[in-house]
Amino acid sequence: MTTKTETIKEFYIKVKGEETRVNDNGDKLTTLIDDLGWDYQRMSRSGREIYDEIQQLLGGIDENEVFMEI
Repeated sequence: MTTKTETIKEFYIKVKGEETRVNDNGDKLTTLIDDLGWDYQRMSRSGREIYDEIQQLLGGIDENEVFMEI
């Protein structure tokens, strides 16, 4: 009988003012989200709104700002 080892992935993202602290997984996640910005113009309106909201939460843009005007 074999037992399967459970893998736990922890994402640490802490935003305080303009400072962001991350662990390796948090860094990878924020980098992937940033990379999505290259497809911003091809996103639907709702996709852009969600992307903007994620960037606001991560401190990438101000709360009342949008990533890119189209």
